[in-house]
Amino acid sequence: MEIPAQTVTIKDRTYQMRRMTEDDIDTALLIEQEIYHETPWDRLAFLSEVRKVGHSIYLVLLNDHQEMVGFIGCWFSRTEAHVTNIAIDPDWQHRGLGRFLMQVMIDKAKSLGVEKMTLEVRVDNQIAQDLYKQLGFLAGKVKRGYYVADHMDALDMWLPLD
Repeated sequence: MEIPAQTVTIKDRTYQMRRMTEDDIDTALLIEQEIYHETPWDRLAFLSEVRKVGHSIYLVLLNDHQEMVGFIGCWFSRTEAHVTNIAIDPDWQHRGLGRFLMQVMIDKAKSLGVEKMTLEVRVDNQIAQDLYKQLGFLAGKVKRGYYVADHMDALDMWLPLD
């Protein structure tokens, strides 16, 4: 499963988008820590996911200094795509990067003939929920205590693709 490395332009700024490697994991963990003040995933969880190249894609966005500014992960089955993780460095938020990465995965899912895309989002993350709704996602049920570290609830969201 592949999305080729490429130069992309988002809001008049150029970035490099490529598959996440094992060398990127520590930076991804730092970005998560800056956002959530903890890391929902540990290094081993990331390592396991990054190695599943047959049915998952993890992408990073790099700025013009080759610094990671965001990443997204998604696994794919025959009928469903599931966004496992998305994070944008706080200094780079509100620049369209999250929307861009989500659209890349939506387009990939559509090209594979997947029926729906799903994700979980913290119930207190209204900005992310608004983005997902703008992309066409619908709200589902609330998963109580979903996030282990702080027992925050998650909202299931899904996007019909057929």
